[in-house]
Amino acid sequence: MFKSRVHVCLIYNTATANVTPALDPEFRPEEVLLVYGPRQKHRANCIESVLNATGVKVSRWQVTHIFDSEHVRDRMLQLLAKREKDDLALNASGGTRPMIVGAYEVFHELGKPIFYVHPETDHVTWLHRKDLPGFNCADRIKLPAFLLAHGAIQVETGPAQGIPKNLRRLTGQLVQASASMGQALAAVNWLAQNAENPDFLSPELDARQLAWRELNWLLTRFAEERLLEISGMRVKFRDESARFYANGGWLEQHVFGLLFGLRKEFAEIQDLGRGIKFVRKANGKSVKNELDVAFLANNRLYIIECKTKRLIMQSVERFEQDSPGAEALYKLDTLKWLVGENRTRAMLVSYRNLPRWDRERAHDLGIAACAGRLLVSLENMLRRWIQSVGKPI
Repeated sequence: MFKSRVHVCLIYNTATANVTPALDPEFRPEEVLLVYGPRQKHRANCIESVLNATGVKVSRWQVTHIFDSEHVRDRMLQLLAKREKDDLALNASGGTRPMIVGAYEVFHELGKPIFYVHPETDHVTWLHRKDLPGFNCADRIKLPAFLLAHGAIQVETGPAQGIPKNLRRLTGQLVQASASMGQALAAVNWLAQNAENPDFLSPELDARQLAWRELNWLLTRFAEERLLEISGMRVKFRDESARFYANGGWLEQHVFGLLFGLRKEFAEIQDLGRGIKFVRKANGKSVKNELDVAFLANNRLYIIECKTKRLIMQSVERFEQDSPGAEALYKLDTLKWLVGENRTRAMLVSYRNLPRWDRERAHDLGIAACAGRLLVSLENMLRRWIQSVGKPI
């Protein structure tokens, strides 16, 4: 395979296409030279930190006006004059359009190789040396490095296991009952949310609430699995892991477990994680975010929000919440752009049915949704989701 010793990468709002070619073992350069503007210094820092960790040398070349193609052209001429004896290739996948135009013209005129990474397929195409064959970038980047390259300053991954073996039967029952027992599951979720205290003790329930048939069945099943016990008129959870499971963690574990199994079917799934916490800088402040479940396939990020929104108990069988799925959908839409550019795909998974307006909102935002009775078909939906790149379900 033809490759150059130095990749010249244009920095603006694209990280993936600048990083993945440098991580391909067959195409890996000795050095990556980042061309960036004054306001792109943080993006350059993020990419440098990821590449340095893999042993790739990183150098920099700053341009003052990233929307002025003539200025970029002049700076690129200066760069190539300074690095005249070096083996440079232009990665024309990033940068502003004026940056691409200015850099392309210089590399083309001087007979230097230019390549482009397709944003959908991760396929490398040679733009100047068209006699050279294209290829697909190797899927080597992992979730922490991917997030760091896209602006995270700190990443913490969650547990690597799915549903504990002793809880698989209960989880299966919850999935099967999600459509018919959504209110009762929401009640258990509410109890667990409000048991976040040293004793893992829920608020007090009255006799009517304990007589609620579906809720009573669920509490009995959770008690049979030794996740909780009824202590007077309260529910006492065994420990934090039991409280997490009842607080909707069962759904997160279920989704993670399905994807873990699908890795055998889809070799392109290169990394998978859940409960991923990361920190970004925004307006000088550290902002914390969390991904319930996320995976990388073909260097594309997929994120899944498992909806367990805090509910306010109003009566035995009535729970109020503002725009049930709106908050989760807007969070997903924001995260899509924050951590993966326009390549990122997102899905909302909810054990409760979504109202029509939330389903329409998800469609408008290009977010896949699986809720209520569809939960039993989630595995097939995930399978189609991975296969239908660029198309919302």
